[in-house]
Amino acid sequence: MKGLFVTGTDTEVGKTVVSAALAAALRARGEPVRAVKPVATGSPPPGADAALLGLAAGHPPLVLRCLLEPCAPDRAARMAGERLDLAALVDGTRELVAAGVGVVEGVGGWRVPLTPQADLADLAQALGLPVVIVAANRLGVLNHTLLTVDAVRGRGLSLAGVVLNDMVGAISTLHEWNALDLADRVQAPVLRFPHLRSQRRDALVPAGEALLRGMGL
Repeated sequence: MKGLFVTGTDTEVGKTVVSAALAAALRARGEPVRAVKPVATGSPPPGADAALLGLAAGHPPLVLRCLLEPCAPDRAARMAGERLDLAALVDGTRELVAAGVGVVEGVGGWRVPLTPQADLADLAQALGLPVVIVAANRLGVLNHTLLTVDAVRGRGLSLAGVVLNDMVGAISTLHEWNALDLADRVQAPVLRFPHLRSQRRDALVPAGEALLRGMGL
């Protein structure tokens, strides 16, 4: 597989819009991009995340399992009387990406449980893609991000970069300090991602292209 695995320091930090921007930029370059959300929770299928990813990449939503309860996939599956299978998720993701360039978005943070024995980190490790960590640019981001960086590298995976999502609200000196302090410690690209008022393709492409260039891709 070729591509990127996008994870977050937590839920609701902007993984989907960052993933969509990366997919839209790769599509604009003429790459055969396949934006995949292996597992989604909290909505009926295909889910808003997979829908946005598909729109950005130019294909129908690609999601393997969409579970109704808004909680960790393992619990959501058990509440639905089901059980997720890590091998099936790995094989299914590879099949969806096939010969394309994958942008694979995780669910929640790095250690979110997928099955009673496996979590998101196991899925990312099995896929073997370089990892992009998305974090909300706010107070506390240094600790959360550095812990996630250590965990990603502890799995033997390459860190493509850290994306600080400025999200909604006024930009302050703290946002710049966070970027500078992380850049001193991460030894990988640390990039700012602006709050996008629109998720239209004409807004996603330049934001995603800036990320790709910043990561040297």
